[in-house]
Amino acid sequence: MKLPIATLVGILLAAPLTATEIQKKKICTWDPVGKNGPVMGFYSDLRPKAIAWGLDIEFIAYTDEKVASNDFKVGVCDAAHLSAILSRQYVPFAGTLDAIGGLVSDTGLAKITATMANPKAGEILTNGDYEAVAAFPVGSMYAFVNDKSIRSVSDFAGKKISVLNGDPQAHKLANLVGASPVSTSLATFSGQFNNGNIDILMMPALAYNTFELYHGLGEKGGILDYRLYYGMLQTITRKKSWPEDFGVKMREYVLSRLKDIDKLVADAEAEIPAKYWIKTEEQTRSELIKLSRDVRLALKEEEIMDARALKLLWKIRCSENPSAGECTNPE
Repeated sequence: MKLPIATLVGILLAAPLTATEIQKKKICTWDPVGKNGPVMGFYSDLRPKAIAWGLDIEFIAYTDEKVASNDFKVGVCDAAHLSAILSRQYVPFAGTLDAIGGLVSDTGLAKITATMANPKAGEILTNGDYEAVAAFPVGSMYAFVNDKSIRSVSDFAGKKISVLNGDPQAHKLANLVGASPVSTSLATFSGQFNNGNIDILMMPALAYNTFELYHGLGEKGGILDYRLYYGMLQTITRKKSWPEDFGVKMREYVLSRLKDIDKLVADAEAEIPAKYWIKTEEQTRSELIKLSRDVRLALKEEEIMDARALKLLWKIRCSENPSAGECTNPE
């Protein structure tokens, strides 16, 4: 059966238009290992998905996230993939999701990820020209210590604590416990810890092998087995540069990959020798819960952490454990 001439012309005219609909975009992507690192690897399946969305995305690897952030600011890239420490300046709500003591369970993490995937969440994840289109958890943040005698909050006093990229909550924690904050960057923190210039370092299990932190742990060091918070990586876009629904699609993508992320984290934790894990006593856990709340409230007062995000995290914690003392005093 022959097609009408008008139909054939329409098909021919539509073909080149489909090609031009593909928009080329760049994401400045922080990966501590570089182009062959875990973050770049994780994103490898996103490119073909994005083509179906009409986007040809190029992920440019950076080993220094400050450079990635700066390049994003000046327009080298249309988006940036950063730690929550640096993403907070763009979208405070999303950057507050890694608040110390904010998320304390895998269930809570799943709830916040699902909440962000709701199409209505775009409003709170947008700040001026910027939108947080994704938040990738990188696992529980633990206190790595160079001496197993550092096992309670009182033991932090007088010790040197890493403050990565000016992280305000690490700095506030150091001040509250009477420790000495030591400024570090992603290029220097592992060397500082491994050389003994830092006593306490807050990092996820993924950092153990990636940054060879076993050198700093040596024979005397260890890792407190208490989850301080979930580390987060954020993808921040310059909103006007992307299709209106890109944020929704990206957040749904993260939700679909949560099991893969959980496995990656579980495998990293399993790689750490049992001898390094320090069992925290119940009293120490109670002290850390109080300390975490003190840090959050202080940073809320200083308007460094987003009050709406802190309240949402409080609601999630209290939905899981309504008998907790904090649940009678809304955050």
